[in-house]
Amino acid sequence: MKRNKKHTIFGILFSMLTIAVITSCSDWTDVESVDLDQANIANKNPELYAKYLNNLREYKKSDHTLVYVWFDNSEKTPFTRAQHIIDLPDSVDIVGMIHPDNLTDWELKEMAKIRTDKATKVIYSIDFESIKAAYNTKLELATEEEPVSESFVSFLIDSLGYSLSLANKYDYDGICITYAGKSRLHMRPDELKEYTANETAFINMVTDWHKRNPQKMISYEGKPQNLIDPSLLDDCLSILISGKEATNANALTYNLQLAVKENIPEDRYGMVVMATDLNDPNKKIGYFADGSLAIKGLADWAPIAYGGITVKAVGIYNVSTDYHTSAQDYFYTRELISSVNPSVK
Repeated sequence: MKRNKKHTIFGILFSMLTIAVITSCSDWTDVESVDLDQANIANKNPELYAKYLNNLREYKKSDHTLVYVWFDNSEKTPFTRAQHIIDLPDSVDIVGMIHPDNLTDWELKEMAKIRTDKATKVIYSIDFESIKAAYNTKLELATEEEPVSESFVSFLIDSLGYSLSLANKYDYDGICITYAGKSRLHMRPDELKEYTANETAFINMVTDWHKRNPQKMISYEGKPQNLIDPSLLDDCLSILISGKEATNANALTYNLQLAVKENIPEDRYGMVVMATDLNDPNKKIGYFADGSLAIKGLADWAPIAYGGITVKAVGIYNVSTDYHTSAQDYFYTRELISSVNPSVK
């Protein structure tokens, strides 16, 4: 797809600045320029800020690489700006709430504000493997064991039904279906039977829900090559490949190549990596094997086409830890945005 230069944010802001005198120009022209000292500029020049937000919303409609982030909203009494989604970079397209239930009033207000002002969509993930693991734990089975569908499907219906209900309860814009699955090549016949029944039940429930809620968006994260029936992907905004455990950029390429299969749309592949974990003393989470940051590795990797496949989305899991960089809040997130959408500088 061609990039839409018409709504280039830097060009828009530059033209505005030729008219308006802004004292803190550096806030408008840094790495990812669609971020401002919002309270300051909104008070000093509300008309200019309104134009900025309108242009930002138009940019979100334009053809560009989508930027997903997953945000840890577990703290309900915030004590730092890193715990507020309104402080995320403005050009983030989609925010996934890691803890989608039990939202507070201030969280709901922030969700509504970024949706209205910045056209940022807010979603949450539903992970099939987590549902299966919860069921196995309940029955004291091995976590990786394939449960017997006859009894598991009832548990799945209850769990998935509750998870899907959150979309309307909290007015989310949609969901991300997380499903890794596994290769069926060497499965025993009895295991394959249960595996097929369990996946079919899960996918059918999601498909039925989306038919009844067409206004809600769906994205996918995992290993799409393992889906028995990939038709769900036709309705997905993005097909995100998990690179959360990748140890280098070559692993990202390998994971992408494995996912490119017949009957899987090739125009919406993306890649997700981990941000760092502030509670990880060994610096393993969010790092490649050579000690470099996975986010930075994704920024270098994503702009390149691989076997004719153009990466159309990128994602960062647990993005709020990037707020605390010494150079600038969300420095590496901004760097990633500028890398995949070079018009946003």
